[in-house]
Amino acid sequence: MRNFLLLCLLIVSALTFYDHPRVLPYSEPVLDWLAEHISLPGVQSDSVVTRKIQKAFYAIGQDYGTGQQEALAKAAQDINSLLQFRRDYCQNGDFHPALFGDAMQRACDVLKQYPKLEEFKNE
Repeated sequence: MRNFLLLCLLIVSALTFYDHPRVLPYSEPVLDWLAEHISLPGVQSDSVVTRKIQKAFYAIGQDYGTGQQEALAKAAQDINSLLQFRRDYCQNGDFHPALFGDAMQRACDVLKQYPKLEEFKNE
């Protein structure tokens, strides 16, 4: 019984703190592995695509300040915000107050890797 309670506590802790900065280097490979192996081969769900883009945006944000990190996190929170970000800033060339220059180019380059992003749009 004690082992079962410890296992439950471990699972709840892992689910609660998986995105904590100290745990993130250990949890990301596990989550990526689960996302790749649990989904059907050749078929990507919107959550898998969003997770990959969030990871790429997180890596870009590490080279910049907190304002840029927050802007990238906000842009990658779901498929609809990613589509709006791509349309407004990558395709239309609108000015983003926090992201411009190299940061914007890198973010747009990530989104160019997913040309069929509209297929995942939630309606």
